[in-house]
Amino acid sequence: MKQIQFFAVRTDILQILEAVERDGPLQYVRTGNQLRPDFETFSRGTDIPNLGVADRETGSVCKAFLVAKAAVRIAVRSIKGASGVQRYLMDQLLNPDTVTLRPAGMWREHTVLQGVVGTASDSPISLEMMKKFSSAFRKSFTKIEGRFVGPQAFAIFRAGTRLTIAEQSPQEFDLTPVQ
Repeated sequence: MKQIQFFAVRTDILQILEAVERDGPLQYVRTGNQLRPDFETFSRGTDIPNLGVADRETGSVCKAFLVAKAAVRIAVRSIKGASGVQRYLMDQLLNPDTVTLRPAGMWREHTVLQGVVGTASDSPISLEMMKKFSSAFRKSFTKIEGRFVGPQAFAIFRAGTRLTIAEQSPQEFDLTPVQ
């Protein structure tokens, strides 16, 4: 699995998404497991509500999106739960030409949770998209301890905001300020 770990608030992650969108239109499809087969879809990063604001206290469980070229057909998986209820899943299993974006971001006042862009696929389209994301991160983010930190996240980090994987995580696991 290839992945890029990062810390970003709205302006930071929009900078990355806009750079990747310059190569052509994309679609962002909300991942998850639900009772209906219709999943929220956005055509631009700027259209995603509350982008850069974490919706959970742990980055790894914050909302996520499949990112694909606009022309790629996105497939929905269906399963029957133990109770016999039909459920619908949106993930990479039937969508190899995508990457997953979990932006996470600002949690409460003084914490930025780690986000990730990644793929479990070895599809050439998915790997090419990962290269585009990687290039965008390298051009505009600072790399600290193997993670990319956006310009705005870096500014508030220097002012004392925590950059961490989860609010409940001990502070010794936070990103360490650079001197």
